[in-house]
Amino acid sequence: MDRFSDALNEMLVDIYQNVMRLEQQTIQKKNINLSINEMHMIEQIGKGGDAGLPVSEIAAKMNITRPSATVAVNKLEKKGYVQKQNCEADGRVVYVVLTREGKKIDRFHSYYHRNMVREISEDLSEPEKECLLKVMRKLDGYFIKSIGGKK
Repeated sequence: MDRFSDALNEMLVDIYQNVMRLEQQTIQKKNINLSINEMHMIEQIGKGGDAGLPVSEIAAKMNITRPSATVAVNKLEKKGYVQKQNCEADGRVVYVVLTREGKKIDRFHSYYHRNMVREISEDLSEPEKECLLKVMRKLDGYFIKSIGGKK
């Protein structure tokens, strides 16, 4: 690899690890009894609003198997963050909705991300912000293309 490629590779790995580490530290500081994956599952379920999401859709959004999603949902239900509801139209379909505690966690997680973005961008000029977004979109496009066009 050339110098640029080496530096970019190292930067991508470092950024990924640092984001994960910061998120884990934040969860631990707040004494939240959740893993990062559980936190992200709550985030996805929260996007379903009051209607919730079927387990199959949660699995697809999290890029995991339906049985893995079911196990994770059951753990979140035991912890009091989600509740399962049978679909009235099709009893085979189970919708997952956030409980009051789940909604609190979802709001906290959303605040954490908004705050992180604000702090990252507060010292950037408008042209720097636009440049950063342009490069990030290209980077995201590469990853989307590499995984077969699925986001």
